[in-house]
Amino acid sequence: MNVAELPAVGEPVGGLVGGLVLGADGVFRPGVVRIDGPVSAAPDAAASLPVVDVTGAWVTPGFVDAHTHLSWSDFDHPDTGLAERAAATSRNRLATLAAGVTTARDAGGYDPALARLVDGEPGPRVVPSIDIIGPGDARGAAYLRRRVAALAGAGAAWIKVAATGGVGAGTAQREPVFDRAEFAAITGEAARAGLPVMVHAWGGPAIDWAVEDGVASIEHAVHLTAAQARRAAAAGTFVVPTVWIYADVLRLALAGKLPATLVPAARTAVAAHPRAVRHCLEEGVPLAMGTDAGLPTQHGRNLNEVAALVGAGVPVDVALRAATYGGARLVDPGAGVPLAPGARADVVVFDRDPTDVATLRDPGAVCLVLRDGRVAHRRASPDASS
Repeated sequence: MNVAELPAVGEPVGGLVGGLVLGADGVFRPGVVRIDGPVSAAPDAAASLPVVDVTGAWVTPGFVDAHTHLSWSDFDHPDTGLAERAAATSRNRLATLAAGVTTARDAGGYDPALARLVDGEPGPRVVPSIDIIGPGDARGAAYLRRRVAALAGAGAAWIKVAATGGVGAGTAQREPVFDRAEFAAITGEAARAGLPVMVHAWGGPAIDWAVEDGVASIEHAVHLTAAQARRAAAAGTFVVPTVWIYADVLRLALAGKLPATLVPAARTAVAAHPRAVRHCLEEGVPLAMGTDAGLPTQHGRNLNEVAALVGAGVPVDVALRAATYGGARLVDPGAGVPLAPGARADVVVFDRDPTDVATLRDPGAVCLVLRDGRVAHRRASPDASS
């Protein structure tokens, strides 16, 4: 495959031939990806669109980052001006797209004012929760119902709940932030608004409540037990483990680039997460890939999470399915199965085998990204002038 001959950004594509294509079973096989054309193309125009020869390459559906923070560029999420946030978000969106992510569920921070400035720029399609309902909102059931209704009215596609502490110093990772009535008020109001719920929960009763109330996904689940995994599987509740972020936070904190106070909780997560992931595998819990990226050095390294899942014991075919088919099922069920006839044409082309974790850790291995049948990202040719 000659990178220099790939279509330019913005061009529509009619199909891909010659590569190995990822199937729904997570296995790469020779195949042809036929693309009906971008959503704006007339049906009879598809036959005239160029077919790209990707011989020697690996082709996957677009990746779905089911838990990221595209507007965050600092661990402490400082209150910066809108223009500064928009500039950082634009960079984060572009880096995320170049990593092969065509859809991102933003877990807090991607508000309507920001979206109006950046949504037309290159990047993944964004499914926003707008803001996080967390410890500062534990003010009773009536208040929480109003809070959910306000987010729904503002255009949130998901309701994000931080139901336990996390890696931050001084937080309790297994103790619920809300009482049972408050938690039920959040999930009940979200159901009335027709919105799915994603619950940040490291462990403890909040995980049980999330499953009981029928939430769509549990985020992190560091201390998930086998019994909780069994109940989640029976309910069809997804788990989005976000394994890589805690190893990265630990690395940065030990290097003095993040506060040392984060080290104890990060170490706990790194040690406990493989056990929780194993419970998910053994009990059949549906998995989706999420990075929880919130730093400039994390945006654009999204597939590190796929490698981290493999490191935690997930077979590579299962990890790739979680990052593509699983993410699509969770975040955008209306998209159907990627690469199927009539489905959304989100496609990623690698020049190296993505079942090798070294490939997953190298964003440079992604040479072409299609979104809705058009070239959204094309890696520069090695001999291109700067």
